Amino acid sequence: MSVNKRYQVYISTTYPDMQSARQALMLPMLDLGLMPIGMDMHSSESHNLMPVVQRMIDDSDYFVILLGGRYGTLSPLGLSYTHREYIFAATKRKPVVSFIHDDPLNLPPDVREPSREGQVRRDDFARLLENKTLSFRWRDESELAARVAKVMPDVMRQYPAPGWMQAGAMAGAGDTRNQVLVRRVAELEKEREEWLAAQRAPLRGLARGADPLSLEYSCNVYEGGDCKMTMASCELDWDRVFACVAPLMLNPVSEPVMQKALEDYVARRALQDVTGDFPKAHAVRNVVLAGHAFNQVKIHLRTLGLITKTSETDSRGMPLWRLTAQGDSTMSQVIAQRR
Repeated sequence: MSVNKRYQVYISTTYPDMQSARQALMLPMLDLGLMPIGMDMHSSESHNLMPVVQRMIDDSDYFVILLGGRYGTLSPLGLSYTHREYIFAATKRKPVVSFIHDDPLNLPPDVREPSREGQVRRDDFARLLENKTLSFRWRDESELAARVAKVMPDVMRQYPAPGWMQAGAMAGAGDTRNQVLVRRVAELEKEREEWLAAQRAPLRGLARGADPLSLEYSCNVYEGGDCKMTMASCELDWDRVFACVAPLMLNPVSEPVMQKALEDYVARRALQDVTGDFPKAHAVRNVVLAGHAFNQVKIHLRTLGLITKTSETDSRGMPLWRLTAQGDSTMSQVIAQRR
């Protein structure tokens, strides 16, 4: 880790019950060059702050959930604000680390859910985090601080992030060397793309056109006044998948933009997808495409020669993608209306 580089971590937790636990995170994170930030979301006006919170999460390198004995204040969507922050971070594909209290029932009454319904919501959320994130247990603040100091370096190595550099830190001779390295990386990326194009499998053996595809996703289902998180799948074909992303890729775009386009299409059909398991469902929200599903789409379209990775990157250093000449031609055939 560079001396001049810092990494921003958004800490999501309930308030004020977790105030001392959140303080216990600060020192080990600062020692690791991490900048902890967060926002208390507990008032009746908290929904007005969600756009601000989402920008803070989007600008962060890592997302940490600190779960104690409470599920937290419910938002108008029926989910706690901590739960909504997690969903947004997952949508943005942030590395998510959760620290879950190991014995919430033995916490003092003023820092745990007062009702049975609240306890069930908290426990369901804890199970979700254990299944979907890097999760770790803790019992007191000293154990939490020690766990953070041990876990976060491994997370930073496993999920390297661009971080933040001090202004002027790369000035002078370092700039020249950086420019040389950037040009060389661009050359190697171009060579790699050309080599991959030459090695591409014959198209006759690959699914395309009207061949079917199933995309898995998570969502919140509203049924009879309750909100439940579930996994569902959307059945469509490769032409429809390509038509969702192709118009956006006439110019280079980032992977989150591609994923959002697919999620917007899936969201329009989601209510129909879930009615088998939830016959009384009346709304579906927060559709998030499964990571493996999006990667399957990206890799398959690339293998078909329809899209390619460019040498350009977004603000976080992630590659941008665009249509190939073949992809441009295929888009016209798939989308353009015939007489």
